[in-house]
Amino acid sequence: MKKLLIASALAAIAFSGSALADDRGKETRKAYEEMQREAAKDRREAIREYEKDRREHMREAAKDHREAEREYLKDRREADRERRADAREHRRWARGEYIPRDYLADRYYVRDYRDYDLAVPPDGHRWVRPYQSDDTYYLVQVATGLISRILGH
Repeated sequence: MKKLLIASALAAIAFSGSALADDRGKETRKAYEEMQREAAKDRREAIREYEKDRREHMREAAKDHREAEREYLKDRREADRERRADAREHRRWARGEYIPRDYLADRYYVRDYRDYDLAVPPDGHRWVRPYQSDDTYYLVQVATGLISRILGH
């Protein structure tokens, strides 16, 4: 009996320790699971914040892109206007084309052609310099405006 009492006391001590260990394990597991839930919650919140910032950044980038494109198109239209104005001011013609009648006026004729190293024009032709800022000379038939020869740039 004495042996039985000792054995039962030892068993009770052993089982009470494992029960205590089980309780501590459950508490530890519970704390770990709670920590995991909190970490997952924090991760989801961080992802939401990241996505919100990303969307805001993308909106700002798109807005900046549209503004830059508007500025570019505005500058391009202005450059095209200036180019067309320059083209009207300094139009160049080719041999065989007709120079506009406006340029067959006396003020466009080159009278001192030798000073510009130009040959004497044949009868019925004149050397014409349409633009004073341009060193291009056109040998033109006075009657028709047909360009026979071009010297200069």
